Amino acid sequence: MSRLPRILADLLAFWRDIARYPREVLLNRAHHQWRAAGMVSLIAALVALDVPGFSPNSFTPAFIICGPSLLLDCAGTLAHGLWKSGRIWPGVECQCCGDDPDDGDDQPQEDAPDGGSGLARDVETWLRTQTTRTH
Repeated sequence: MSRLPRILADLLAFWRDIARYPREVLLNRAHHQWRAAGMVSLIAALVALDVPGFSPNSFTPAFIICGPSLLLDCAGTLAHGLWKSGRIWPGVECQCCGDDPDDGDDQPQEDAPDGGSGLARDVETWLRTQTTRTH
């Protein structure tokens, strides 16, 4: 996915994550900016102002394109409200609310090299955790 445009890569990653982690994705959708609702509202305003090229039939493609995202935003907002009140998913953490335990872990580890970059540190950690097989 490194050669794909950013928008396409994000879209593919979103659909992969919704299948793998549906609860977390729904909770995070509550923090999005409702772009789909904004697009449908913009088309509604253009239809109301009788802008040439925007007839009432313009709503059909707008709902086909923006509908799934709008439904996920609504479902995410509902799920986040229920989660926040403690009615669903007590063991799931919302990454956007700041309850993630990794948020305050900016201190370098004791055994990490001082000038090492993130990739070098990850490779070193991976090499340390590998065990040698004996056949």
